[in-house]
Amino acid sequence: MYLLKRFILKVNGFHHAFWLLLLLYSATVSAEPEVVSEAYFFDELPVVLGATRLAQPLADVPTAMTIIDKEMIEASGAMSIPDLLRLVPGFTVGFYAGSRATASYHGLVDQYARDMQVLIDGRSVYDPGYGGVSWADMPIDMDDINRIEVIRGPNATAYGSNAYAGVINIITNHPADAYGNKIISTIGESGRKRIHGMHASQISDFSYKLSASYEEGDGFHEREDSYDASSFYFHGDKDLDRDNQLQMILGASRGTYEEGFSDILQKVRELDNSYNFQQFNWFHNKNDSNHFQVQFYHNHLKVEDAYESPRISDMVIALEQLQTIPEPLRLDFFAMQMGAANFNDFLSAADINDGQFIISWLGLSSHRYDLEFEQTLKPSEHFRFAWGGGLRRDEAKSIQNFHQYEPITRDQARIFANSEWYVKDDLAFNVGGMLEDFEGEPPLFSYRGAVNFHFDTQNTFRINSSRAYRMPTLFEEHVNFVVFLDEPLNDINTWIKTQQDLDPQVINSLEIGYHGNFNESGVTVDVKIFKEKYRDIIISYRDFDFPDPDRGLADSTVIDNFNLLIHEGAVNYINDGEADIRGIEIDAHFKPTHRDLLYFGYSYLHTEGREIAWKNEGVIQHDNDVNRRAPSHTFSFLGSHRFDSGFQISTAYYFTDNVTWYGEGDNVPSYSRWDARLSKAFHLFSKDAEVSLLIQNINHDNLDFYNSTPYVNKWERNAYLQAKLEF
Repeated sequence: MYLLKRFILKVNGFHHAFWLLLLLYSATVSAEPEVVSEAYFFDELPVVLGATRLAQPLADVPTAMTIIDKEMIEASGAMSIPDLLRLVPGFTVGFYAGSRATASYHGLVDQYARDMQVLIDGRSVYDPGYGGVSWADMPIDMDDINRIEVIRGPNATAYGSNAYAGVINIITNHPADAYGNKIISTIGESGRKRIHGMHASQISDFSYKLSASYEEGDGFHEREDSYDASSFYFHGDKDLDRDNQLQMILGASRGTYEEGFSDILQKVRELDNSYNFQQFNWFHNKNDSNHFQVQFYHNHLKVEDAYESPRISDMVIALEQLQTIPEPLRLDFFAMQMGAANFNDFLSAADINDGQFIISWLGLSSHRYDLEFEQTLKPSEHFRFAWGGGLRRDEAKSIQNFHQYEPITRDQARIFANSEWYVKDDLAFNVGGMLEDFEGEPPLFSYRGAVNFHFDTQNTFRINSSRAYRMPTLFEEHVNFVVFLDEPLNDINTWIKTQQDLDPQVINSLEIGYHGNFNESGVTVDVKIFKEKYRDIIISYRDFDFPDPDRGLADSTVIDNFNLLIHEGAVNYINDGEADIRGIEIDAHFKPTHRDLLYFGYSYLHTEGREIAWKNEGVIQHDNDVNRRAPSHTFSFLGSHRFDSGFQISTAYYFTDNVTWYGEGDNVPSYSRWDARLSKAFHLFSKDAEVSLLIQNINHDNLDFYNSTPYVNKWERNAYLQAKLEF
């Protein structure tokens, strides 16, 4: 207790007195021993929803899945969903800033994991602008999550082209299961402070849940990437009658995030992000064999990130190459290097003024509107299927990224069906398909066929083959990122421009799997052997032959020389990547008693492929060393034991082989991370309370995403204290 008291007083946090009272009180009060029923050891397999849109036990699912339940979430001590996904075999997780992360299956991604579909309570949170998920802006607290279903492999037959590599299906606690009030506060090193409050109740036949959060932190230790964010969330369910239910879920967040590194063209910038969504569902149960639902949602993400540089003359004076020259001479010396007699002649020859560059690395506003219906039917005892269709509009607007004021839009229509047919009691077929029609593009048809054979009630063998597509994001397809001078559309230099029509990426996957469930010993194990073929991968590369804007000058030598200093050529997107990945993955859960939890995850990937690296003077250079884009080995372990006294101790260990990130990322050496959590549950004035101590990176420092001096992200050992009160 003395050490915990010293810790909480040392950290600059809020509500110190309140949480110190909880700590001191916990030393004298013990939780009641938990009584376990005999039925614990004979539980049914967990029923999952995300693989086929049909509720299925894990043994009937046609693809590999990892279930992260509430017990695992609490034991891990993870403070964000991406951190939690380190548990999943084959996942690659990177933080490109202290609070901003990317997470994907089998690598091959940059800071935007464009190949993963992420659902929260059935609503896709995939951003149509940049792609991927802005995790830091999602108004969801870890304590609100009931479980996460991770489909490890293509699942476009159920969720479309965003589910190219897999699906992360996040299911939150239902209001009816969370009645009461809750306050959770976290303080710790790296300036981290978080407070979360929740209230859930029922008025007649209307159940609702309200929550709000605030968080701030300093990010990585050796760079400027502090952040603060607040969020609001509402979930309401209205029972119209026995067969009809309406659901409304609303959320919003607002945050500021430091981004970037200081150099001649930029200083550390402060992003101003806002996010909101509205989701409405109608559920109708005609009978036990006929269910119908309609869903509409709207997501809106806005990132304000316009940066104005110092004046050109100030940047020239600050150039590192000119520091040995007396300051009064630097401007004219620089002009002579550009091919002009002096600085004024340089400005005249380039037809520019001594103005400021306007750059926006991330500034963009995006919308997604989606309407979908789905019906689940069971025509016979051995056959059932889910089918439906939907309409979607994606929109993105950014003068800096698209070189126009008008928004970029894309419409989509889709129809899908997934079926389960038990030919015999021990043999089931899962067949599904999704037809998507994108505006201005040929239709895409994704499919999957699978067979599950049950040797007995404990052992299942499965095999599946599937094809899925990923449409280019609006950014990839339409980007025209230009550095402006003084005002928009006054072009100085083009940094990124897609110069050709892009095709969708395609993946063909073959999986052979085994699922074992041994209730009597508390063991569940899943083994997957697979081969994946990725074709038409959308790659960004530097085209040194790309002509710079000449500003209408007959002789553009001076401005060309200047542009060589700012940015030579331009980055282009092209379908010029391919990869073959084969390997094995193991996902194992062991619960020997009601108080113990062991989880083990492992993946081995063998990656081969090629991609374009650059183009110069008409010569295209390819890179055949694609294996570094996905870690060869990942390993995760989670262990937990809960004592009758109310104490719980848990530990998590993660290992990831070296990996090279696409985009702005670097080669990051292999790392291992060891976390530990100690918690104590007790009663405070007849209310449930808990205090927890979490230590991350116990073993050593680790690099993450950036690893090129001075652009380095380094995780160091951090300790956090968390307190929870339910009343």
